[in-house]
Amino acid sequence: MSWSAITEADVLTVLAGKELSAYRTAALASGQADPVAPVITQVTDLVRGYVAGCANNELTDGDVVPDKLKAMALDIIAVRIPQRVGKDPKQVRKDAATQAFKILEQVAACRISILDVSASGTPSIAKPTRPWSRVNQDGI
Repeated sequence: MSWSAITEADVLTVLAGKELSAYRTAALASGQADPVAPVITQVTDLVRGYVAGCANNELTDGDVVPDKLKAMALDIIAVRIPQRVGKDPKQVRKDAATQAFKILEQVAACRISILDVSASGTPSIAKPTRPWSRVNQDGI
């Protein structure tokens, strides 16, 4: 399975550039640190915790998440960054984050696999053969 780090470029797939800039400006104006990097780190750790909840899953080293769960992590980030600066995220984002948590709970319960399914070859169907015919059925 592929794992990768969540980057700010990834965050820009769920938050508009101007929107992210506004959250960053609001955070920095109130004397807080930049909200983006810490939220990415927190959500990465959160997703890794859910993955580790299933004994079938093996964590890889580093601040990375399975690529199959990156979209869920980004949905959570899209809610946490605005909340970090005291803004209420849109309902559609809250719903997406709620759904992301449900999926992560399923992963932790081993009900959704994040493992890549290995290719086992292409199934094929052979033409049926008839081992018996009138010629070799003498006496029946």
